[in-house]
Amino acid sequence: MGRDEDSVLELHAETPTLSAPFKMFHNLREYRQLVRHFISRDLKTRYHGSIIGWGWSIAEPLALTVTFYILFAILSDSTDPYRPFNILVGILGWTFFSRTLTRGTTALQRNSGLIQRIYFPREVFLFSQSGFQLVQMLLSMIVLIPLLYHYDLMPTQQLVYFPIAVILIGMLAVGIAFFTSIIQTKVRDMEHIVSVALRIGFYLTPVFYNLDMITGKRVPAEYVDIYLYANPLATYLTMLRCAFTGEPLGISSTHLAVTISSTVLIFLLGSMFFMRRERKAVKNL
Repeated sequence: MGRDEDSVLELHAETPTLSAPFKMFHNLREYRQLVRHFISRDLKTRYHGSIIGWGWSIAEPLALTVTFYILFAILSDSTDPYRPFNILVGILGWTFFSRTLTRGTTALQRNSGLIQRIYFPREVFLFSQSGFQLVQMLLSMIVLIPLLYHYDLMPTQQLVYFPIAVILIGMLAVGIAFFTSIIQTKVRDMEHIVSVALRIGFYLTPVFYNLDMITGKRVPAEYVDIYLYANPLATYLTMLRCAFTGEPLGISSTHLAVTISSTVLIFLLGSMFFMRRERKAVKNL
């Protein structure tokens, strides 16, 4: 790394660990226009040259929904009246999480040239990636409209779960990406580890099945408790489904409190780790 690149790094004084989350939110507010620019850039280049274009935002989750519906609904004795709808909502929520984490893990590495030329807070890359994936998910949700009409689902007070679940899913993905993006700059195997973990997590998370399929007599209550505590996404995807169907959440307030608290803690610890290590990490790019 040359003198000019070193001078770029020196422009950023190391942030005390405990104040890192506050500094990060300050940076996000100060550089919000840059975040919007990166989101807009990714939106323009995502399907550049594609014949279908934005149609892929709908076609991909719809194709997965049909596949899983055939495999796990028609071929099994499911009693869920909203099974295709619930599968699609689960896929959209999972895709938002997994792509935010995957792209966030390699964000610093992919933008190394820009990082070495000019200084701005590096967490901008992770937040902009989360914002981009959020826009993608919202566009994909257009396909929910005919299903809402088909099942005669009207908005209820449960709809409040939707923004809460989306925010928490984004916080969890970015919180983990704070760790993995730093590690990726030194250990390039990190992105492959994340990829494998997400493949396993897809089947261990109620994406194409509902949470009630593993509760009750099928799995002892104590194991369900451990599962909910260890996998926050199980709670958040259930919240997304209930937001649209209006069905009871079926998760205790204790589980909700612990799950939300753990997500916030992961985000805060991740931000501290990221702000503490980023200056050294970018030297490995």
